[in-house]
Amino acid sequence: MVISISVIIAVYTDIRWMIIPNWLTYTLILTGIGFYMVNGHLTQAIISCAVAGLIFFIPALFGQVGMGDVKWMAGVGAWTSIPFVLVSFAMASVIGLLHIIIMLIWKVGVKKRKYWEVRKEPIPYGVSLGGGILTGLFVINTGVMNLVIL
Repeated sequence: MVISISVIIAVYTDIRWMIIPNWLTYTLILTGIGFYMVNGHLTQAIISCAVAGLIFFIPALFGQVGMGDVKWMAGVGAWTSIPFVLVSFAMASVIGLLHIIIMLIWKVGVKKRKYWEVRKEPIPYGVSLGGGILTGLFVINTGVMNLVIL
């Protein structure tokens, strides 16, 4: 439930203002770590948070995603697990590629803009990341992951 609500907020703010707010990301990180500290799984929460943040920090170094995406994924990692983070990252990458292709087709093909004008325009990656997270929730919670591993 917490992750789903964070997806709604992050996708909305990223579409509207191209930002994922710090109050969302830091709250997600702190409450995730706090929740698992109370339940005796503090180490898992910290490791998942760190792995998720590091995975997304690499593309942030090259300007491909913003630090809001990095912190949001770290917060998601604090609430979930490393396998969930990896599935979400993979799904977000596929969704992101489709998102970029659709946006290019829309802007160049339908809007009749020049490719060189639109190729450097930012695209809110929070949309793709949100789709990856929701797909990750579906995959992990429905047992599809077990079928993929077999």
